[in-house]
Amino acid sequence: MESQQENIGLDQYLKNTWQQALQVFKNPIKLLPTLAIGFVWMVIGILSSLLKPFPWPLQFLSFLSYAEGGLFGGFFGAVGGIVGKVVVAVFINAAILPLFDKKPPFVGVTGGLKGMFSNMQKDTINGVAPLLQGVALALLLYTFMNINQSWRNSMVGIVSLVLLLQAMGNKSSFVMGFIFSAARSITKGKVPTFIAVTRFLSGMTIGFTMAVGLSLVGLHWCFWLALFFGLVGIILMLVLKSQQQAAEIAQAKAAAAAQGMPPVPGQTTPPMPPAPPVPPAGTPGAPSLPPPPPPPYPNR
Repeated sequence: MESQQENIGLDQYLKNTWQQALQVFKNPIKLLPTLAIGFVWMVIGILSSLLKPFPWPLQFLSFLSYAEGGLFGGFFGAVGGIVGKVVVAVFINAAILPLFDKKPPFVGVTGGLKGMFSNMQKDTINGVAPLLQGVALALLLYTFMNINQSWRNSMVGIVSLVLLLQAMGNKSSFVMGFIFSAARSITKGKVPTFIAVTRFLSGMTIGFTMAVGLSLVGLHWCFWLALFFGLVGIILMLVLKSQQQAAEIAQAKAAAAAQGMPPVPGQTTPPMPPAPPVPPAGTPGAPSLPPPPPPPYPNR
């Protein structure tokens, strides 16, 4: 049975998600985590502009809260910082809001981690392309959300990694629903397999892990690595697709030849085998000839 995320398009899915998000205003106490992290962002942002040099304790708090995200890099850095802070706010709400309902936070992270490793053992060759594309997208998103690739803003990569693991362990998560609905809208109804989506998300977790590691050692390579992995992933996808199409044509030709059906387009008609020789009449094994017709009656 197909789930809801496989039955609706992206526009309808986002509309349903927005309607569900508005339900939080019916219980204002659930807005406290978002308001608290917003206050921390404001205070640290002001102090970072006033205190030079910025004290180490405040730098560590800035790292934990992603408070300086969006304060560098001009327009693109500001937009990326807004997106990153939305991701961090989602992470904080995912960690705290379940406690209001007496539920454990981050349900599915362990399952997502196990599913990530088990998925690597299935359909290895065809799964390399979506894996590399996931790595490239994660590196590109990290560059957008951490425009200067500083370790003080690298927390956005860590929370993205955790949210992706949670999404892989929970088929009804927002990320899973978003990908299935977006794919359904783009491909006009063709939905990717769960294994393909999981392999893509596994690549994204690897990409965010690489990005955070590069920031911690001071290497600003994320953007160029994103271009490299993306290009390799696209080339590999095209090669595998052409090989698959060639295999399908070969199978169609073999099936048509085995069933005596007309050849598929592009197939040459094989020559007909020569007819076996017929022995002369009267010899053993020769076919019997039909008797001659009787003579016509004479006219009277």
